[in-house]
Amino acid sequence: MLSYRLFQAGLFPFLPFLIAEAKAIRKSKPIPPAQSNHLILGSGDKKLLIFGESTAAGVGASKPEKTLAGQISLHFGQDFQVINLGKNGLQAKDFFNEFGQEISNLKGHVEGVFLFMGANDCFRLTEPSNYKSLLLEIINHFQKNFSPEWIYLAAIPPVNNFPAFSPRMQFFLRKQRTFLTKKMEEIKEIYPNVIFEEIDLKLSPEFFASDEVHPSDMGYEAIAQFAIDGIKRWQAKV
Repeated sequence: MLSYRLFQAGLFPFLPFLIAEAKAIRKSKPIPPAQSNHLILGSGDKKLLIFGESTAAGVGASKPEKTLAGQISLHFGQDFQVINLGKNGLQAKDFFNEFGQEISNLKGHVEGVFLFMGANDCFRLTEPSNYKSLLLEIINHFQKNFSPEWIYLAAIPPVNNFPAFSPRMQFFLRKQRTFLTKKMEEIKEIYPNVIFEEIDLKLSPEFFASDEVHPSDMGYEAIAQFAIDGIKRWQAKV
């Protein structure tokens, strides 16, 4: 991991400026409220689980129905129950502390699991090998306890392209995201039922909520559609 050590060395002198920028952004562009920290939609016999950070928490959506969970529930229909747990600011290391009790209360087989993780591990500069180990622990837990048909490991949002950030911050976020993405690609090669694709979305101004970081209703619709299309592409291959 020499290249990552070099990245850290290059980043270190700029950290005070980046931290100051992040504080200024939070002050000038308040984070919208979460709409789906804990949300259950539908009552079908088949279950889908959604876990993750602000994307799963629905930060930036106008109402629960417009969140990622709402869009996924709409796509899958009445045969499914969608159980969604999200927490703004969540890192991979916090996963079981945050959701462990709720996960232990879930029983039986689930059709699929969506994991939306990684943006905060970019912001907090999680070491890539550690990030991989944490994701493997999470995935192994779901494989062992719920036997899902598939696990959709969502690509890290393209944080380096978020309009709220300066070019300097975007530069370092792009580097960090690349390191973490490589580890996610390695995980995909371990498990035949893990779905991972690099995200390919047009990030127009309308994609973002008022803070220019989190998705708007339109953004959540695009993310959900990309995920569902990815699952269909995977199903067509197996």
